[in-house]
Amino acid sequence: MTWEILFASFLANLMSVASSIYVILVLNRYVGYGFDGTLYSLTTGVLIASFLGMAFSTVRGRLAGAVSVLPDHELNEKTLMVFTRAKLTALYRMPPGRHQEMLSALKAVEYAYDSHNISSVLDAPFLLLFVLAVGFIHPLLAVITVLAVAATILFTLYGMRSNAPLDLRQRDQAMAHRNLTLSAVSGAEAVRAFLGADFLRKAWRRQMQGIQEVQGLVEAARERGKSRQETVSVLLRISIYFVGAMLAVVGDMSVGGLIGASILSAKAMQMGSSFLQSVLAGRRAEEALVQLEEFHAMALEPVSGSALREYSGRLELRDVGFAYSGSTGPVFESLSFTLPPGSVLAVTGFNGSGKSTFCKLVVGLLEPGRGNVLADGIELRQFAPDWWRRQLLYLPQEPTFLNATIRENITLGELEPESPLAQERLNQAVRAAALRRFLDVSHQGLDMEMAEGGRTLPVGIRRRVALARALMNPGRLVVFDDPTEGLDSEGCLAVYNVLNVLSKAGLSIIVASVDPHIIKGAGFVLDMNEKPTPSFSARREPKSEEVT
Repeated sequence: MTWEILFASFLANLMSVASSIYVILVLNRYVGYGFDGTLYSLTTGVLIASFLGMAFSTVRGRLAGAVSVLPDHELNEKTLMVFTRAKLTALYRMPPGRHQEMLSALKAVEYAYDSHNISSVLDAPFLLLFVLAVGFIHPLLAVITVLAVAATILFTLYGMRSNAPLDLRQRDQAMAHRNLTLSAVSGAEAVRAFLGADFLRKAWRRQMQGIQEVQGLVEAARERGKSRQETVSVLLRISIYFVGAMLAVVGDMSVGGLIGASILSAKAMQMGSSFLQSVLAGRRAEEALVQLEEFHAMALEPVSGSALREYSGRLELRDVGFAYSGSTGPVFESLSFTLPPGSVLAVTGFNGSGKSTFCKLVVGLLEPGRGNVLADGIELRQFAPDWWRRQLLYLPQEPTFLNATIRENITLGELEPESPLAQERLNQAVRAAALRRFLDVSHQGLDMEMAEGGRTLPVGIRRRVALARALMNPGRLVVFDDPTEGLDSEGCLAVYNVLNVLSKAGLSIIVASVDPHIIKGAGFVLDMNEKPTPSFSARREPKSEEVT
């Protein structure tokens, strides 16, 4: 395809020379001799050349656009892979707003390598064609054209170098302001209920003042660059006519040649300017690619790994310790215990004691800093993450959702969500989570959109949806993190019933909670208040109906 694009570029640029030749021949031949046939022939020829030039440019544009389709697709897929499979510890270390910045970086790369910019780069070598055409009319005019193009290049490169710190400062301020805007939307209730409007206004105005100052400097720099380019263009035109007029007076060139040289030199300037704009876009794309490479270097969860034919529900921790990056000490350390299949473990502790962290370690969302977490005697790191997640019924403390329907959020992990079996499990999960009454009184039911990640729904409804989503997995290990938080009596009763049913079915259950109704039904208790090593104790094996 490379040769086809180059050949189309050559023909397109060759045809564009025709208009200058037409002007020269009309002024020199037709005006001088007045033969209409000459005018008709020249006009027909230039029209044919113009249409051919447009056709070659169109073909070249389509070919150039096709070149970047596959690389753009691969870059998008690579970025999507990081968003969906990056380890949580790596994502937690990412500064706020960086996610949106990665999307902007993708757009910068796509823009730099679109058909227009590729065509401008491909046209650059043919700038020599127009300079040679000017030189054919008169060498001195070609020298003037080359000097003008060189001056434009130097001024542009100087502007790119001097504006780089301003561009970086503008990007950082824009990201900070975007984060403030997002926090104002997500924290709209806090802004109103706790009179945070004054604080928000002050922060907003302070940021806007800084943004406007930088924007003014950037615009002034752009105006200077534009002014320099326009000045060079005007000087080129004046120089061409000044020198050309003297040459025409002494008979070294014709008036038609003078006007044709002016057209050709202007075309050369335009090509040089377009090329520089493409170079500038390429420079920004290089910076964006550096950011994307850093983003792509984030640690990912493995795609493949081991899988058991059948998981019994047995879980074991051996000398496990965990600490968050930048924290002053570990959340816990030296934690060792074994949870037999079919057992119920209650994880208790004050807020911030590490209950949710423990649950995320079991689910495999976090990795221990030391020690091992084993399922049926095999280290979790050896399992394929997707296989392990299918063995779990996981209800996080703060459930999050995608901007999709309730149905789609509940059936996220289903391979065939439209199958009769999946639909039956969906109905059972909705009933078990006490979600049916809410769905029946809503207009769209399961097809209701969960806008803003579900934040527009009441807390209790979100937790019911999360419970239904957890029940869709036919796994052997239940991990519920504070399942009754934010629920009314009906919702709490639904959770108790679910735990009783799952316990009777012989599933292993880990439930982080301070709810006494749940704790009293557990056969084992893990007290996260004991530091640095939580205490693990066995109680009498409870009957499942004790969780009431």
